[in-house]
Amino acid sequence: MRICIYGAGAGGGHFAARLAQGEHQVSVIARGDHLVAIRENGLTLLSGEERLVARPVATDDPASLGPQDLVIVTVKATALAGVAEGLKPLVGERTRVLFTQNGMPWWYPVGSPENLATPPELPSFRLAQPFLAAVPAEHILGGLVYSANEVREPGVVFNNSPGANRVDIGAIAAGDTDAEPYREVFRRAGIASLPVADIREAIWKKLLFNMSGSVIALATGNQSSIARKDPGLAEVYVRIVREGLAIAAAHGYRLQEELVPEDMLKTTLDHKPSILQDYEQGRAMEVAEIVLAPLEFARSAGIDAPALQTIAAIVSRLARDRGLFV
Repeated sequence: MRICIYGAGAGGGHFAARLAQGEHQVSVIARGDHLVAIRENGLTLLSGEERLVARPVATDDPASLGPQDLVIVTVKATALAGVAEGLKPLVGERTRVLFTQNGMPWWYPVGSPENLATPPELPSFRLAQPFLAAVPAEHILGGLVYSANEVREPGVVFNNSPGANRVDIGAIAAGDTDAEPYREVFRRAGIASLPVADIREAIWKKLLFNMSGSVIALATGNQSSIARKDPGLAEVYVRIVREGLAIAAAHGYRLQEELVPEDMLKTTLDHKPSILQDYEQGRAMEVAEIVLAPLEFARSAGIDAPALQTIAAIVSRLARDRGLFV
């Protein structure tokens, strides 16, 4: 299978290194020093005691690669606006495109079931027009990545969750796309991939973790686990999750029986979430997608969310003061 990783940073680099160990023809879209290092020395993945060195085709010009069987878009949500045009030379009649961004994705309203409440008008939803001009909706897959990664230096990706890496994949709209063959691609590469009955429900499940533990970590400058180690923050965490569950339920996804805030708290990792890594390294931050989007969903449904509103105001200010969020 011809597979292109569009954005070979932390998460994308992890995927590229794993997938390149198999029978696939793997290429990566990268830039800057990272691109130079991959071209010269290969892409190195460090995970526990494991060290993999892959040598994918690396370029900053998608047009040089031609149509692919699978394109995995792993750039941050903040960088998506420039991706639609770059996708066009990679997409053929059979190409499937998998989007793996954090937070509320641009494609959420596309092909959404009619029985769900109308979502709010988010700026990111406007990306639907250019993306759908490049890829038919029935060829788009939504993905959620459960994996802790960071770029240690150009060309070197460190995976902080060995043996516990997963990507959940599902079609975003009704059509001819069966996601199972693409899940199997990841499984053969050593990355778990579970069946997903409803990709939007899966989005809410992960968003509940990100809007609580990840955002508390950002606000305090700590690892995600600080919420379970500090009693005061543990209470804030539980309140945010309860509000998130109410928001999800108002939009058609009742998850209270499956997700218990106190149990979720116990699973927080000793790891800096990507939104904190972005803050510390001066990169554009996914505040809108992870924090402000669920708040807008709350407002559109008339749900009071004081804990979420408070922490959203704090982290938005932190990001704006560094010029990392407008």
